[in-house]
Amino acid sequence: MTEESIKTFENIIVPINQIDGIWDEVKDEIVRTNDEVLNEKDVKEYLKDGSYTLWLVEELSTNDIVAVFTTEFAYYPRNKTCRVVTLAGKRLYEWVDSKLHDLEIWAIEQGCSHMDMYARRGWKKILTEYKEDCVLLRKKL
Repeated sequence: MTEESIKTFENIIVPINQIDGIWDEVKDEIVRTNDEVLNEKDVKEYLKDGSYTLWLVEELSTNDIVAVFTTEFAYYPRNKTCRVVTLAGKRLYEWVDSKLHDLEIWAIEQGCSHMDMYARRGWKKILTEYKEDCVLLRKKL
């Protein structure tokens, strides 16, 4: 994480009552994360009912949104986990370390003991502090 990336980008949590107003700006990034069980319509519904939280990574000098991600909390008998459900953006190497670090700090403040991420296997190369704990195998019925 470089000092420059900390100063250049900011995480922004979008309040529930502002989801509709920002949706057209973030929808295309969320569409990039669609799969056969979760699409942008589902994500928007979960954002509006408070199940998911919408995050923006904004470049401060231009106010451009360079990434969009969504999170949710998962509860287990002895732990609360912050789970990144969707993540898409551009210029990844400029912000990913510092902004995910900020998310981890926020998760700790929310009482989380772990971070989880649904991600393609390629993310393993980028997020070296995260270990592959399991593989999700899915069969369409």
